[in-house]
Formats: sequence, structure tokens, C-alpha cells
Amino acid sequence: MAGRSIPKDLPFYYGWVIFAVTFLIYMFMYGLRYSVGVFFTPIQDEFGWTTAMTASAVTVFFWVYAVSAPLVGNLAERIGVRRVVFVGGLLLGGGGALVSFVQELWHLYLFWGVVAAIGASALYVVPTMVLSKFFIRKRGKAVGWSSVGVSAGQATLIPAVAILIREYGWRAAIRGFGLVVVAATSVLGYLLLREDPESMGLQVDGENPGKMKEEIIKDVPDLLFFDWEPREAMGTWSFRLVALSYFFAIGGIISILTFIVPHMIRVGINPVEAGGAFGVIGLMSAVGSFIFGIFSDRFGRKATIVATTGGLSLSFFASTILPPNLALLYGWALLYGLTYGGCPEQYAAITADYFGSRYSTTLFGFLTLAGGLGGGLFPLIGGWIVDFTGAYYATLLFLACSMSLANLTILTVNPPHRLERSHRIGPNPPRGDTH
Repeated sequence: MAGRSIPKDLPFYYGWVIFAVTFLIYMFMYGLRYSVGVFFTPIQDEFGWTTAMTASAVTVFFWVYAVSAPLVGNLAERIGVRRVVFVGGLLLGGGGALVSFVQELWHLYLFWGVVAAIGASALYVVPTMVLSKFFIRKRGKAVGWSSVGVSAGQATLIPAVAILIREYGWRAAIRGFGLVVVAATSVLGYLLLREDPESMGLQVDGENPGKMKEEIIKDVPDLLFFDWEPREAMGTWSFRLVALSYFFAIGGIISILTFIVPHMIRVGINPVEAGGAFGVIGLMSAVGSFIFGIFSDRFGRKATIVATTGGLSLSFFASTILPPNLALLYGWALLYGLTYGGCPEQYAAITADYFGSRYSTTLFGFLTLAGGLGGGLFPLIGGWIVDFTGAYYATLLFLACSMSLANLTILTVNPPHRLERSHRIGPNPPRGDTH
């Protein structure tokens, strides 16, 4: 009964608590994920390992992260989101803390590349789709704005990690940071996350039950009132095309920052100034999340993905002709950051819109697998092209074509048609832990 009593004591809808928890989980999860590169330099200095040797741990991480996504999504449907997030935080933070005990290279691959990666997968897939379940009319804002937590983690936690390494050494820094991540994700998620609003006696968006369906039909483009079984949903061209678009989009997004800054350094921009583009991207991605969250609720998820992947395509093609001019590089970072900030989380929103909320965690797990395949494959292809051509232009053009394919693919997507049986949206049968 505790789960049902919480919202009655709040002056606002409990979905915004879910939003705040998701924001904080993103902040600490991505803060640790993106700061690992800061730890690699002192690790290399201590053990004499090459950049390729330590960077391979990131490759292992990304592939394990992707493959784990459908598994953690399905597990959340079976045992409950709170338990999965609790274990996910233990694995990510604990895996990071275990890196402090590394003595051999395979230790790094195991603790970071496997243990932490499984935890990170759980902490992305599950909170993202839980948040989608609590909102429909405001789904674009809630899901989009929560991703500002990623920028917050980059802006605040990574500089703090650099200071901790300088003051206490890399082992103490990553051990302490890992334990903080456990507290901020596992504990917070287990205490405050819930399965869905129905399990708490609430309506989606906190609306009046009598008005809910009429308002949703009127206000949300392309929303379908059905919960699809995962096997049935994945058999539709709608899901396959969304997944294919996500494959191209994440492949390009993950790869572009790997190559654009080295490219600008090679053509003559100062490394420190070129690296400053990351700050512009971080700031503008937060702005983009805010703007396109509003845009999504007004014009629909498909229109938002079309607009953002179109903007990303433009920025990718522009990167192939950028001269060695710092102002133009920062202008490029502004466009890239703005459209990037509004893009990835909208794929989660369109999945819930098209296929319902009941199995959305499992479905988004498979979508994350598709994105992970692209995110793991495209940097390898891009690196091979750089090695083959001796320059970055062909790689940047390849990534621009990839993002264009993401844009063209999502343009062909339409809401799915029922193939077999269907379920009307309504109170779902009990599953997992709802209190």
C-alpha cells in the first residue's frame, strides 16, 4: 500500500518524480560513462598500455551494452523495474569501482567492458521507458527534457573527476565515484521508481479519467490505443523501419565526435580550441532537448525525428567542407548540438506511441540493440576509411550519408496496422513489484 499512498501526499503528479529520478540516473550514469576516458591516461601511464589497448575496453563496453538491452528490457517486464534498476546501478557503479583494483588488461575488459556495461544498459533502457509510461500528451517534453541530465553529468561530474584524480589518484577517484553512482542510481531508483501510473491508482499525465482518451486522441499525433506483444510488434514494418533509422542515427552520432575534432586539428585548428567545441555541443544539446521536447508534443514524434535527423545530416555534410576557422567550427557545433539534443530519446517516445506502454521496455531494448550495432560498427568503418585514405573527409562523408539514411528511413514510417489480436490501453495485470 505504500506505493499507492505516496502520490496522495504530493501537490503534483507523481510522473514528475519519475522525471527527476530519470534525470539524475542519466546524470550519474553518463557522468561515469563519459569520464572513463579521463581515467585511461593515468592507467596507461601506470601499466604502459597503448591507447588501442585501453580503448578496446570501450568497444567491448558498447557491444555488451547493446546486446544486454533486450535482455534487461524483458527482465524488467518480468521482475519489475525497481529491481532491475537496483541491480543495474550496482553493476555500473560496482564495475567502475572494481576498475580501481585492475592489475591486468583483462581485468579492465571484464570490470568495465562487461560488468559496468550491463548495468549501464539497464539504467538507460528501463528509466527511459518507465518515464514514457507516465506521460502521453507530455511525453515528448518529459522524455526529451530528462536527457538534459546527460549534459549536466558532462558539465559537472567530468571536471570533478579530473580534480579527484589530481588530488587522490585514479584508483581512489574511480572507486569513490563508482560508489556514488551506486547510491545515486540503485538506491534512488529502487525507492522512487514505479511500474506505471495505473499501479499507483493514477491516470497517465495525472489527468481526469473521464477526459483522458478524448484529450489524447485530439492532442497527440499518431498515437495508437493498443499494447502490442513484442513478437507481433517486431514483425511490423513500422518497428523495423524505426529500428533501421535508429541504427543509422546512433551509428552516426557515436562516430562523428570521434572524427570531427581530430579532423579540425589536422587541418590547422589548435587542439585546445578544437576541443572547446565539445562545450558548445553540451550546452546546445540541453537547449535542443528542451526545444524539441515541446516540438514533439505539438507536432508528433515522427516529425521531431525527421527534423532532428535532417539537421544532423546537414551538420554532417557541412563538416566535410569546414575550413580551418574556429568560429565556423563553433557554429557547426551549435547546429550539431541543437539537433542532437532533440533526437535520440524521441525514438523511445515513438515506440511507446506506436506500440503501447505495456511491453515498451522490451521493445525499446531491441531498439537499443539496433542502435548499439550501428554505434559499434560505424566507428570501425570510419577508422578503416581514415587509415585507407589518409584523411578524414571520406569518413565524414560516409557518416553524413548514414545520417541521411536515418532521415529518409523515418520518413517512410507510418503507424502500424494490427495483424492479429490487440489490447486496448487500460489497467495492466500486475507484474513485478508495484509497491
